[in-house]
Amino acid sequence: MIPLEQIQKYKHIVIECDDNTFPQASILYSLMLVLHKKVSLFSMEKVERFSFLAWSDKIRLNLPSSGEYSINAEIDIVKLYIFFKENGLKINSKMATAFYAAYLKRYDNLLSSECNGTVFANLSELIEYGADHNLALKELTQKVPLSTFRLKSIVYKKLLLQNNASKAYVSLEDKDFKESGAQWDDVFEIAKEILTLVHIQEVFIVQSDKNDNIININKEV
Repeated sequence: MIPLEQIQKYKHIVIECDDNTFPQASILYSLMLVLHKKVSLFSMEKVERFSFLAWSDKIRLNLPSSGEYSINAEIDIVKLYIFFKENGLKINSKMATAFYAAYLKRYDNLLSSECNGTVFANLSELIEYGADHNLALKELTQKVPLSTFRLKSIVYKKLLLQNNASKAYVSLEDKDFKESGAQWDDVFEIAKEILTLVHIQEVFIVQSDKNDNIININKEV
């Protein structure tokens, strides 16, 4: 997970993230400050979805040359929370809010079938630690990034109905993402929205110039 003993050897830590993993990066940034480290946040893209979290203003789009050790923020949020608990790491309010936001994303705003008692117990603990759960809920359930809105308009424009309008088919290209500023990860949320349309039982979305980018979801019967 996070090699705490090894990190103690270095003065300047670089945390690498993207829009989706910024909650974890925000948590790790706070942790590095607690450990009295110089820390930099590096992202190859603009952070939009989680820009309400602490330290988003510290993000830099160029990799600092003085960094001595790098940590990739692509860490499962549940495993990261367990890591903090097992190592007795104190969770402050900034960390708690980032944890809470990441849990909301991980469990589809608590609508996922994977939600269980442990998830809700952890969220309750995070509120006790000072998580601003109202802020996280508002930002993640009531606001849509402009890039996602642009991509959504492209998806609906390209949407084709097949099999007596029971199947929605969309073929996207790399230029669609460049024009909108969105990412492939944003497509899944749009696909779930399409699945709520009347008569639609299946949604199939593919990025034609990347064979491994395919989403195929069905309505549960």
